[in-house]
Amino acid sequence: MSLLPRFFSLFVLALTAIPFVGWLVLICADFLSLDDCLSPQPGWLAFALITSLSLTLPPVLHGWPDETRPLRDIVKETARAMLFSFALFALVFLAGARPFFHWLGLPSLMLPMTALFLAPLLSCPLLYISYKTAAALLPRPGPDTPRPLAVRTFGVLSMILLLVLVFHGALLPGDHPVPLIHSNRAGMIAAAWRFFALRHVLVVCGNAGFVPAWGGCCLISVLDMLRALPGAGATELMILGVLFALMTASCACLLFPSSRRWLR
Repeated sequence: MSLLPRFFSLFVLALTAIPFVGWLVLICADFLSLDDCLSPQPGWLAFALITSLSLTLPPVLHGWPDETRPLRDIVKETARAMLFSFALFALVFLAGARPFFHWLGLPSLMLPMTALFLAPLLSCPLLYISYKTAAALLPRPGPDTPRPLAVRTFGVLSMILLLVLVFHGALLPGDHPVPLIHSNRAGMIAAAWRFFALRHVLVVCGNAGFVPAWGGCCLISVLDMLRALPGAGATELMILGVLFALMTASCACLLFPSSRRWLR
């Protein structure tokens, strides 16, 4: 079976799993009396969506390029990785969420917005856990040849992108408590972590399944950069232009024929 039918088969699995896992996350919050799963607040809905995406997408992205196994086995192990990842999340969440919110000392009215604020940071370990679970259930050998020039160039461009993303606040004139891209520091840190993790999976592991994820993260960041365009000064526009150029060039490197042949 070619890669395209495998991709769409697992894409359908993800579309089915995302709302289901999100509903289970809301049930966990309801069980702890943090919110009502039947009429949740917008903050908890966003928290459930981000958590669900973090638990379901990495197994799908890891599994779809695998041509060494039948599609039935890939779908079964991908769904099992989602289940194991959610079970671990639920165990930690049920054990630690209420003590954590009690430690913060916040009133109940602020819990939905706090959950929304923490969701991007929480997604970082969840993405790692779900990917590692999928890699353990569906092990695949990486590339056995040296990295081609396009992949090495991607490694350099992606590292520069990370550095500019993390330290661009130091280049801005005056006091800028809010980063140019993403609405707060937590979102910016989470975005930088995702770029770093994807760079590792692509450059070091050679996993072709995460090429769409790199493009998707770049697209989300570009759309968020549009928010900073109105009223941006010369320095802000220069930084946004550098970030856009780095994202575009890095995506182009992954689409080179030599990169597609090397990535597995």
